[in-house]
Amino acid sequence: MDKHITANFKVIIIDESHFLKNVKTARCKSAMPLLKSAKRVILLSGTPAMSRPAELYTQIAAVRPNFFPRFHDFGLRYCDAKQMPWGWDYSGSCNLGELKLLLEESIMVRRLKSEVLSQLPSKQRKMVVIAPEGINAKTKAALAAAAKEMAQGFKSKVQEKEALLLFYNRTAEAKIRCVIEYIMDLLESGREKFLVFAHHKLILDNVCDELGKKNVGFIRIDGNTTSADRQSLCQKFQFSDKISVAVLSITAANMGLTLSSADLVVFAELFWNPGVLIQAEDRVHRIGQTNSVNIHYLVAKGTADDYLWPMIQEKIRILGQAGLSEANFSETTESADYVYKDPKQQTIYDLFQRSFSQDEATDDLDESLLLEACEEVDSEGLCESASKKRKIDDYF
Repeated sequence: MDKHITANFKVIIIDESHFLKNVKTARCKSAMPLLKSAKRVILLSGTPAMSRPAELYTQIAAVRPNFFPRFHDFGLRYCDAKQMPWGWDYSGSCNLGELKLLLEESIMVRRLKSEVLSQLPSKQRKMVVIAPEGINAKTKAALAAAAKEMAQGFKSKVQEKEALLLFYNRTAEAKIRCVIEYIMDLLESGREKFLVFAHHKLILDNVCDELGKKNVGFIRIDGNTTSADRQSLCQKFQFSDKISVAVLSITAANMGLTLSSADLVVFAELFWNPGVLIQAEDRVHRIGQTNSVNIHYLVAKGTADDYLWPMIQEKIRILGQAGLSEANFSETTESADYVYKDPKQQTIYDLFQRSFSQDEATDDLDESLLLEACEEVDSEGLCESASKKRKIDDYF
């Protein structure tokens, strides 16, 4: 970027400003000098922080750089910063009421969807408890091994995160059959249009294969779909009666798409970042929607979902206390009538009693980055150098 143009802007407007959350990214490194040189800065975002207060710092620094000249000061005040053997951990939260007041009185103009889109129908979340039945012996054994490893405890957070990621992968394999059966039940019941979100390519592929075999019209949008194709696929879904299902990647299709011809969203998998889930829900809950929107989260007993769901709830609670989210996953209703629910099993809420502690519940995961980072971890679960450890925990 030409450094000579940085002084020419009197006003800079940044849309989706939450993408500036990581100061180490190329996007943030390019944007911050421009923002600092501008006389006025306006940041726009429906989700300023996706999961924790630390993500707000760069945006606050862009608007009011004199508030917290150093990130460490912000971390001590609002991120419950703790000094660890490898450095400082800023993944927590504290003084959220004060942070909310600071944002609302000095930095942020917040408009709730209920205020600016008062005619938009309601959104209802439902948790559908499924049992991973019909899986082969190999998958069943792998899932059981991953569950046992999670239950045994760990020497470090890095080991725990790595184990949860493996458990998450095994969970995808175990849920495939139940997910497909649930989708087919919706179609057989007369449901005309709905979205299916998943994270793993394995689930996306299997769902698409089954829809193809049943001659069900569908579109698919994932990380390999070009921008031009995305728009044409959205138009096809919106206006064609022959297209019933949109099969979507949680991370690649959670924003920038309008699919309001549907009023049901099915999450075949959970995801660590509640901001991403809420954005994905809003592909149908937006201008143009005339029906009440239903969100179905498929969660399975004895899988990584037992850990992920309470983690999501905790992150939403933290963001709500800071005035950054109006969502409330704790009020999600539980389905009692789905065919795959085992009547003898405990409720999912009982299973959550063994979920992560509050501090651990603020962690984020990303599959590719975690796998890369974990290659630098030694047998004790600690990085070979403090800089490598910081690389991992800066992300989490």
